Amino acid sequence: MKNHCIRKLLFTTLSLIVLAPGPALCEQPDKTDITSGHYSREGNNASPSKTINNNIYIKFFDNQWIGVMHVPYPYATTVDADTITKALEQAKKQTTGSSYLRGTFGHLQEAATVQIEKYGYIEDRIVFECGSLSPCTIKLADGYLELIKPGVINEHIIKYNHIVGQ
Repeated sequence: MKNHCIRKLLFTTLSLIVLAPGPALCEQPDKTDITSGHYSREGNNASPSKTINNNIYIKFFDNQWIGVMHVPYPYATTVDADTITKALEQAKKQTTGSSYLRGTFGHLQEAATVQIEKYGYIEDRIVFECGSLSPCTIKLADGYLELIKPGVINEHIIKYNHIVGQ
């Protein structure tokens, strides 16, 4: 009974987050166009990537869609920024809803995994389902974002730098 109530509460909360209209991006303190380019995790191509065996990238799309791509390490160290952005855009074109996709997306030499999800807003933060028990939140700043992932004991805050190609 307790699990059923928790699941119902979580489902209701997530539904409200996605369905509730968020503030316009122009009201955000950040002047960056979040849909241009992509965001690259700080620590890509370094020990964090070696540890999890992936570089991680985030891209925002129109109509409140977000893509999170995991590119296998060490191959990821050889991929340029424009290729990452194009692969994420191609992945988004392959689906009309939330999904997990695996492939080269016409631009990569090795298969990557992409999660496509709808996102919403709570106050000044972006909220989306990230495969955890609780949703992830994103705090935007000028030229970067902070991804806040729920953890068992505390939250994990991971910085992603905004990368805009040619």
